[in-house]
Order: sequence, then C-alpha cells, then structure tokens
Amino acid sequence: MHEDTLTIHWMTDLHLKDTVTGLPEAAGAIYAERHYYAALDKLQQSVEIIGAIKPDLVVCTGDVIDGRQPLRAFAEQWERIRSPKTFVLGNHDLDAGYSAVVAELGYSEGPEIAGSRFTRSFPLHKGDVRVRILILDTYVGEDGQHRYDTCEGTIGPAAFEWLEKEIMGCPEPVILLFSHNGMEGPAAYFDQRHAERFRELARRLTQTGKRLYNLAGHHHVHPQALVKEIVPGYTYVNGVAMIVGPLSYLNVLHVQKDGTLDIEYEEVRYRSTPHSPK
Repeated sequence: MHEDTLTIHWMTDLHLKDTVTGLPEAAGAIYAERHYYAALDKLQQSVEIIGAIKPDLVVCTGDVIDGRQPLRAFAEQWERIRSPKTFVLGNHDLDAGYSAVVAELGYSEGPEIAGSRFTRSFPLHKGDVRVRILILDTYVGEDGQHRYDTCEGTIGPAAFEWLEKEIMGCPEPVILLFSHNGMEGPAAYFDQRHAERFRELARRLTQTGKRLYNLAGHHHVHPQALVKEIVPGYTYVNGVAMIVGPLSYLNVLHVQKDGTLDIEYEEVRYRSTPHSPK
C-alpha cells in the first residue's frame, strides 16, 4: 500500500444463517438474492484477504446474521482480524438483541454515545491523508431506545447533535460516515425527515470545502457499489452486499490525500467445502 493512500476494507450484509451454512441444497439455503449457504465461506475468505493485505482499517456495517441466532460464527472470524477494525449493527443483528450483540462482539466496556455503544468517532491519518471516521448506529429511535422489527433507519435528536458536533468540528478535511442504513438510499429505508435534516448539514459542511461520504449497506447492491453525488462534496456509497449470489465482493476503499475515494473489489465465493450444520 502506498504512503499517500489510505486503504479500508469494508464488508456489509453477510447474513450468516447457521442452519444452512455449507448446505446449498438445504431448505431455506437460498432466498431471492440471498445465498445463505455461502456466507461463512465469503467471510472466511474476507478475513484471509485482510490478513494478507493488512489495510489501515476494517469496517463492517452490519446484518451479519439473519434470524434469531448467536453471532458466534461471525465473532470467531472477526476476532481473527489483526488490523484496526470497527463495527456497527444492522436491523437483522437486532434479532439477537442489542445487549447480546454488544456482549458477543466485546463492546460492553466501550462508551455509549447517543444511545449506542457502536456509535463512535476517531481520526485515521496516514502520511498526508487525514480522514475522520464516524460510525453511526441508525437503529436508535427518537426516544433513545433501539428500534426492533423495522427496516427504517433514523437519526434521533441525540445522534444528530453528536453528528453535527463531530462533522462541523473535526479538523480532518475528509469525513467517512459509515452506517447500516444510508441516508440517501431508497426512501422506505430511512426516515425522510431525518434524511433531509442530515442533507442540510452536509450542505453546510461542504460549503467549508470539506468532503463527506456516507457509506452504507442494507440495500443489497451487486456486483458493484452504487455511488451517487448528492451535492458537490457530499457522496453516498451503497456497498456491495456480500450475501448476494454464490460469488460476491469485499469492498476495498482507497482514500487519496485530495479526498478522492476510489473503490475496488476483492472476490469472495462459495468454496464447496462442506460445513457441519449447527
């Protein structure tokens, strides 16, 4: 990796389903675009790629399980990653319960920000590349509690206050905001009152010359990320969903010192290796 380029490996929407892992002929192994049987193979290969390349950061934007089950299979692979890493949950992860996700992924001792232990802010610098990483839990409601049984993302009052402070006050010229639901994705997947309020914040920020990217999953795009400039300086990126098909991709982000974001992909696939049903 080049000293003037910051590299982030980003996985999203794995949808592990333990009962059909490695069993493509099993009932429920495939549903629409979701190839559940292949999910663990794709995750394992992603971890191997990360170990070989050693990116500056690894991000997972959630939906690592599908249905009520433990996060053990994901957690075991996540623990193998030695590069700096960060995680935010998706709506399907809440099927296990917020407290269970916090405990299984080792976030119990972390700070709680705007109702979530996953929401956080930190700098990521490499040479002349200076980036602010923001991780936003979009399933905390206006009452400060996690919202279950919904696909709609939100930014509650406490979260918006935190976002505004971090976005407008951070010293870095480039901001990467990772969330499960994207503010500029399909309208049904985000509270449009909150999306418009965030859009106004983004306009204010970009008038200062800074760049903002919202990188999200939830909406299953494949085989390439959806990239959409909302206003000059504010770009929405919907990453490739790893659950789609027997072959999918790990998103590889390269951030240049001028704020340019380039996206490449590392292929991950079903390896036809039998797994014992859980």
